Amino acid sequence: MNEQQQLYAEIYRTKEKLLELNSNYWDLYSDFSTWYFWVNLLTILLPLFYLYKKLDRTRFFEISFYGYTAHVLWSNIDQMLSMYNLIDHPHRLTYVLPSGITITAVLFPVTFMLLYQYCSNRQKSFFLYAIFVSVFFSFGLAGFSRLIGLLTMHKGMNLFYLFLIDILVAYAAYAFTALFKYLKQRKPVI
Repeated sequence: MNEQQQLYAEIYRTKEKLLELNSNYWDLYSDFSTWYFWVNLLTILLPLFYLYKKLDRTRFFEISFYGYTAHVLWSNIDQMLSMYNLIDHPHRLTYVLPSGITITAVLFPVTFMLLYQYCSNRQKSFFLYAIFVSVFFSFGLAGFSRLIGLLTMHKGMNLFYLFLIDILVAYAAYAFTALFKYLKQRKPVI
């Protein structure tokens, strides 16, 4: 076995060991018998149910595109932050799914989808309202999540950085949505 194959084999063994550790941790501290599991489950189900009831069906694809963009951006950022051990979600819905799936994949996008809908329907400043919602998410929700053990931060990561990331994701999703709305309205060149 050459050096590259040895290094790859070590990475593979380490990933297998990490999967086993995550499974054991979840079984001991985050499974169906813990309140963490039920909080995580409700954090997925309640926002989706509320979105189903409140989503403007006449703008379904536009608002869903905004939410999908926010979901993809925050989920990827969350994975990078977790990969570099800047943040972690010790109590996941299940060890099989990526960490942070409840907040970054559901609660954040749904909240900002409804904010996007509200602001665009009432000619309110999305950018201003997004700052207030980001303050709530980063300093309120993330701060509370730290207190109860659903979120840990390491290596200098803090709530202010989460606030900046929230703003970045909300604004980027808005920009992508505006771009796609513009492209939809343009006449095809060909």
